[in-house]
Amino acid sequence: MAGRGGQKFLDRCVPKVAELRARFPDKDIEVDGGVGPKTIGVCADAGSNVIVAGTAIFNDPNPEQVIAVLKETVNTAQAKIAASRS
Repeated sequence: MAGRGGQKFLDRCVPKVAELRARFPDKDIEVDGGVGPKTIGVCADAGSNVIVAGTAIFNDPNPEQVIAVLKETVNTAQAKIAASRS
């Protein structure tokens, strides 16, 4: 099923992600809508480990670089979250 591309990122959802991560530390938490290089940090730091970023990738002249930035940001944040639980 395909969704609507180009949605705006909603900052008001970030606290919900953080609450879900605190309540369910071992679950996958997805963020979809306006996720890209400018917004991935706040998503990942809040606890999202699954992202959907179609427009950010397909509209960039260097999609491989965008994917690498998104993956690196999520992986770094997840490592920090895991370390804080130890």
